[in-house]
Amino acid sequence: MEFGKKVKTAIGWLLAAVILAFLVRLIYVNRTELAKWQWDIDWFTALISALFLFLAYITAAIAWQTIIYGFGHKIRLSDSFRIVYLANLGRYIPGKIWQVFGMVALAKEVDIPARVSLASFALAQAYSLPAAFLLIPIFIGNISSIESLAVYGNIFYLVFAITFLVFLIFFFKPDGLNIALNRLLKILKREPVEYRPDIKNRMAIFVWYLITWILFGLAFHYFLEALLDRSTLPINYSVGTYIAAYILGYISFLSP
Repeated sequence: MEFGKKVKTAIGWLLAAVILAFLVRLIYVNRTELAKWQWDIDWFTALISALFLFLAYITAAIAWQTIIYGFGHKIRLSDSFRIVYLANLGRYIPGKIWQVFGMVALAKEVDIPARVSLASFALAQAYSLPAAFLLIPIFIGNISSIESLAVYGNIFYLVFAITFLVFLIFFFKPDGLNIALNRLLKILKREPVEYRPDIKNRMAIFVWYLITWILFGLAFHYFLEALLDRSTLPINYSVGTYIAAYILGYISFLSP
């Protein structure tokens, strides 16, 4: 048991070192552009940005905690926060799988089976993406601005329509979602799960992801305010463009 803990600790430090190495490399590659920047940071505004970022991770942790409840498991908010935050760092490692790998490994430490954490990751995307698509037009407002965010004008609407259609089907027919999750787990050669949350649980997850996106957008807005003499974007546009830019990462494979 002690050896297993040491291995997990070593793996954790190794992943942290890999993430740090990629971030350092990113800074090094862009060192010329960074050197040209006139750094005049408003530290009070930067602190506000950090506060919103911290709150966003708390609400994201609550959302994932609520998902886990739907599987019949209990998890403390502090553990949920640690798992969501650390797993999210895996996004900065090339390969697309490290976020999932990190969540599965960390969830095991609090007795969440791998099949449940894998299914919960899929559910997190199933709830967070529709929440983001709902918020983008609300905050940006201008349809031409929304179209300009996509490489092809219609791709945004296509993905928007498909995402919401699938979401609504699964939201009101959770049995179908349960089947879809177990088919995914079967492909991954994992045991099936039982996911039959009530309407309050499903609604709570969606609302928490709405709040999370808004908080991340606010963190981005005040980050811009901290770096620039004055932000050229209204706060609603900053929030909307942040969410849209993040979501484009999911659909970029559809564009050249």
